[in-house]
Amino acid sequence: MIIVRILGGLGNQMFQYAYAKALEQNGYDVKIDISKFKKYKLHGGYHLDKFNIDLSTPSFISTFLSVSKIKKNVKEKNLLFDENLLKLTGNEFIKGYFQTEKYFTGIRAILLDQFTLIQSISKETNTVAKNILSSKNSCSLHIRRGDYVSDKKANSVHGTCDLNYYKNAIQLINDTHQNITFFVFSDDISWTKENLHIENAIYVDNKTIPHEDMYLMSLCKHNITANSSFSWWGAWLNKNDNKTVIAPKNWFVNKENEVACDNWIKL
Repeated sequence: MIIVRILGGLGNQMFQYAYAKALEQNGYDVKIDISKFKKYKLHGGYHLDKFNIDLSTPSFISTFLSVSKIKKNVKEKNLLFDENLLKLTGNEFIKGYFQTEKYFTGIRAILLDQFTLIQSISKETNTVAKNILSSKNSCSLHIRRGDYVSDKKANSVHGTCDLNYYKNAIQLINDTHQNITFFVFSDDISWTKENLHIENAIYVDNKTIPHEDMYLMSLCKHNITANSSFSWWGAWLNKNDNKTVIAPKNWFVNKENEVACDNWIKL
């Protein structure tokens, strides 16, 4: 048996789950561990229960681990794809972020089904969804601030995408597509309205419900992401075969990574 720890915000949880699901599809007996959420209160806690997932978690993880055949703790070495993490003996407890689609490209159809919402969306979200679907050509744009700005440690690791990145991305979208309506998402929507003025934009100013905002991003025909796993998934879940996805070239300040997909435009 393999147990994959789930921890972090919604985007991180989805990367970890996708990796775990890929292991299961490779023939392993896989469970997920969500026990850390008893004390982890950042980013709204555990979110995967909003989705159509089917990997189970033991009710009492410490007791389960002590009586199971789990013998080895495995930790992801860095943010680059490691094929060895898909070739396991079957008795590992695994910790990591797995932030590259290279771990799960072969099961995209399965993940699109599993990451379908099972809860009804709010009235406000439904209104925005109708606006997206009725627009001639839609593009989501996500600005991540929050702890990327307020927390020195987070800022030193992640940094933030500057306004020039967004202006260049907007220009590229407008140059390659017609009749674009931008749907703008942010955890600091007031700052965004004041600092990024976009023609034909709708600023999604609802009370933030993470899984619903991600759902709305996925409905757009095109996507401009932040250096955020949250908007990464909004773009990845977009089913438009002709989508243009623009992502920051520098996802982290000083860490080599493979987060942005190969077929995305990197600015």
